[in-house]
Amino acid sequence: MNSLELVKVLIEKLEQYEGGEADKDNLSLEGYIQSLGPAIQPEAYKNSLVGTYEKPEAERSFHIENNIERVISQHVLFLYRYIKFYSKIAFSESRIKTLEEFSFLITVMQHQRISKTDLIKRNVFEKSSGIEIINRLIKAKMLMQQDNPEDQRSQLILLTDTGKFELFGIFGKMNTLGKIATGELTQREKEQLTILLKKLDTFHFDNYTNKTFQTLEDYLPQQ
Repeated sequence: MNSLELVKVLIEKLEQYEGGEADKDNLSLEGYIQSLGPAIQPEAYKNSLVGTYEKPEAERSFHIENNIERVISQHVLFLYRYIKFYSKIAFSESRIKTLEEFSFLITVMQHQRISKTDLIKRNVFEKSSGIEIINRLIKAKMLMQQDNPEDQRSQLILLTDTGKFELFGIFGKMNTLGKIATGELTQREKEQLTILLKKLDTFHFDNYTNKTFQTLEDYLPQQ
């Protein structure tokens, strides 16, 4: 294949990529490159443990074929559980005991002072569960609260010296945890995954903060 023939093939692939995208004005080089890969068969990409399970004959008539969306959701769920498993080792010698506590502390450090409502919202928690984590960290003297001078109905959350000490003491192990979590991905694959995860995060955070949605179907992407 000479260069002209190669260009023709790439143009055909570009047309196929454009035809499969709902928003023709929001095409990207990353999306085009990903479209050049082979079509994914969902059954071949199931979770390692689930993929080895052979359904008994009696259950096969009730079997629902996997689709790519369910396979992705399954992997995201299992990835979270793997990271949670590793985190127990990372936090074994720290006063910080969970990923949720670490996330709340790091969020406060980034903002210096933040209202309880914003802190809970930024960590994507229900109010009651978020308040429980904040109270636990206050009791452990890693967070403190003070009146909000701009709104007497709310309080601001600040990081204590103890909280800073515990955070800085765990950063090394959290870096190691991040390297374990990304496994054998190449640097390029990590960058591609970051782009995709950020895109998903933006979509879901907009959904999460939209108070007008009522049904599950309301949260579907607009295509």
